[in-house]
Amino acid sequence: MHRTASLVLATALLVAIPANAAVTISYEGFQDTEMILSAYAGGTGSMGSAISNSGILFSPDFQVGNDYDITANVGYWGDTAWEPDGMGTMYVLSPANWGVIDVPAGFTGQWSTSYAAKAQCRIDVWSGPGGTGSLLGWTVINPNAQTSGGDPTGSFNTWKVATVPFSGTAMSVTYNGPSFDVRFDHMDFGKVPAPGAASLAALGGIALLRRKR
Repeated sequence: MHRTASLVLATALLVAIPANAAVTISYEGFQDTEMILSAYAGGTGSMGSAISNSGILFSPDFQVGNDYDITANVGYWGDTAWEPDGMGTMYVLSPANWGVIDVPAGFTGQWSTSYAAKAQCRIDVWSGPGGTGSLLGWTVINPNAQTSGGDPTGSFNTWKVATVPFSGTAMSVTYNGPSFDVRFDHMDFGKVPAPGAASLAALGGIALLRRKR
């Protein structure tokens, strides 16, 4: 390859690499009671919903419900109101009262979420996948005041924000708490490398190396 062409290729590849960016999960586009699974990692939820390729994986314990004032589907999953984003929210359905969110590429800075809680739960941020490695940060979410009625119904209708700042790189977030009684929306994962960024960087490096020869 000609040296000039090689340099142009390397520059183009490196410019094309997106900077790390925060990823926001809003739980829209799912069917009621659908497990999220890999719907935010280029795959699908348990009922076939594909949302994005943001590199976020959810254990089967996490499901989505849509506000039944909008969908007319009556069930515990839709007992919400005044959601921060759209009509979908996430809850945990787990006999073990445990769930894991994995970010294989890692993320930095902080984790945060909007929540409506009728019971206490704990959120831990870990350096390794699957809730392993070092504990980088944690928070306890306590019940916040919920009132009767909503838009016009929905008993999970008061929302607050929980934030876990941390140093280093995290690869997973774990939930420890009861099923159904905590609802989540507008969840942010600090700064996450864009899918494919590492391979683009490698290609750019190879092109630069060839130019030097």
